[in-house]
Amino acid sequence: MEVNFALHMKKKPKKVIIIGAGIGGLSIAPLLAKENLEVEIFESQENVGGRANIISENGFTFDTGPSLLNYPWVYENYFSSLDKNFYDYVELIKVDPAVNFLWKDQTNLQLSSDLNSLSDEISKFSKKDRHGIIDFFKSSQKKYDLAFKKIVTKNSSNVMSWLLNAGINNLLSLGLTNNMYSEINKFFEEKKIVEAFSSYSMYLGDSPYKLPGFFSILPYGELQYGLWMPKGGMYGLVNGLKKLNQDFNVKINTSSKITKIIIEKNKAIGISINNEQKYADLIISNVDSETTYKELLGLNVKGYKMTPSVYTYYWGLNKKVDTLTHHTIFLPDDFKKTFNELFSKNKIPDDLPFYISIPSKTDSELAPKGKSSLFVLIPSPVISKYSNNNYIEKSFELKELVFNRFVQNNIEIKKEDIIYEKILTPLDWKNKFGLFDGSAFGPSHNFTQIGPFRNPNKSKKIKSLYFVGASTTPGTGVPMCVLSSEMTKEKIIEELKV
Repeated sequence: MEVNFALHMKKKPKKVIIIGAGIGGLSIAPLLAKENLEVEIFESQENVGGRANIISENGFTFDTGPSLLNYPWVYENYFSSLDKNFYDYVELIKVDPAVNFLWKDQTNLQLSSDLNSLSDEISKFSKKDRHGIIDFFKSSQKKYDLAFKKIVTKNSSNVMSWLLNAGINNLLSLGLTNNMYSEINKFFEEKKIVEAFSSYSMYLGDSPYKLPGFFSILPYGELQYGLWMPKGGMYGLVNGLKKLNQDFNVKINTSSKITKIIIEKNKAIGISINNEQKYADLIISNVDSETTYKELLGLNVKGYKMTPSVYTYYWGLNKKVDTLTHHTIFLPDDFKKTFNELFSKNKIPDDLPFYISIPSKTDSELAPKGKSSLFVLIPSPVISKYSNNNYIEKSFELKELVFNRFVQNNIEIKKEDIIYEKILTPLDWKNKFGLFDGSAFGPSHNFTQIGPFRNPNKSKKIKSLYFVGASTTPGTGVPMCVLSSEMTKEKIIEELKV
């Protein structure tokens, strides 16, 4: 006779404490509440959202971290699993033209989710590449579908079962025998196109010459499903998730910094906060796994290679910016050297790669009338790998390099145009948001740190301790954190049934 699990939990509800109200924490709480668990979140900051936070001052509004929403189907499916409609909680605005790549020689590549527009843009480099983009789409679609249906969302304890989820006949088509750059290079003659599509590896935490070719699905996913911005910026998604938690009666405590996870007989049984203890049947950490083990448990654990840290700048400009689209990535002349400097030599590249986002171009309410909100992100080695300890001074040096590049690309933004400024350095990201070693996106995604090699969502060291978010499976990025919540919930429900 089949047991109704939800009915069973009504008779004996379990208490769950979630540490951190980032995207992962906010996503898993309603899933567990729907299963009739009693769920309470503790967040150290005044606002929920974690690294996906908000700055709102002097009429300007900025997202602190993620600046665009991709893979909308992830959110649609997630809300649907809770018998809710995503669009009742979050209003999306299409961002198209999408990402614009710029080189110093004034060459640009403007991406679009409209295949005809994209083909025209690609063909300005090479007529053959017009056919290449079609072949790239066909190959990437197969990888993408295999990835999300068979691999990425599966809880697997060993590498063979993880890979075999895709089916033996499909393994070679995943691009695992190539690196990311080589996999993309198969389809295009023009190296600038290959560089643009390969540059996504920056946020995966390694060079495209080292990451598996499997990750060529990243540019494809954005092109196929488009880029979007929630009304009000990415924090509109956070607000939607917050409302969802309220609808499922999840209690959220902000300005509540947890100092310790309480362990008894190798089992997590509670937390210490503000000199008091709170107890639960299960503890879920939405804090980076290494921070959790080292700072909340006092344990040494395996050190993961981390994604880069970042310097981020939030500028309120006294004018509109007509020469740029919403999202622009500035690429270097020597692409391979830049990635080698960042990931092998652990230095900020001499030829600075960076991106800027102007959210007020898509949602005019994010800046006062006639003005612009502008966000700049510059990758940097993580704190432990970086020899320069004067982060404030370095942030000013990097700001000069950004404006030098503006001049080179004939972009009419001057320092005098800034009427509001806030800067977050790698140290700020570590101290304010608990990001391990200042890493902006969590552990990197080289082959030995994905799937069953990544920090598992159920602790192998401590009973009743689970993880959710960028530091566990499936990986970094906002949609991955939502998928992470579903995977961790699945693991918890399996354990509770046993």
